[in-house]
Amino acid sequence: MLYIHHNLATNLSLDYAKMSLKQINRKSNSTLVKTIADLKEASRKNEAPLWKSIAMRLEGPARNWPSVNVSKLEYNIDKNGKAIIPGKLMGTGIITKKMTVAAYSFTTSAKDKIQSAGGKCLTYNELIKSVPKGTNIVVVG
Repeated sequence: MLYIHHNLATNLSLDYAKMSLKQINRKSNSTLVKTIADLKEASRKNEAPLWKSIAMRLEGPARNWPSVNVSKLEYNIDKNGKAIIPGKLMGTGIITKKMTVAAYSFTTSAKDKIQSAGGKCLTYNELIKSVPKGTNIVVVG
């Protein structure tokens, strides 16, 4: 009789932290992996569940990330409001309000439209520095 010794067979307890790390390690984009780690660290350090929520969405497949148009921001965000998008911001639509937007990536037309309206386009780390607790931020997408 042949016995096969396997790591999973001997250790049946699941370690969810290792599973999450394993999922991140499958990502080949090193900046994405660093961004996810920074978001999780900010969530723990500042006790802000928003950052962990964004990190978990970015851990998933990129085909499941939302692509949000500027017109959706115009409709959903108040003047001088803050928005975060766990994906890409596209440039379709018109924007008239000044707002601060953070996303994983922006199209050039979206960036131009937000900046011409007087708003700011930030990375996640820049938004974490300005609003560590994640309050008054609307998640779009």
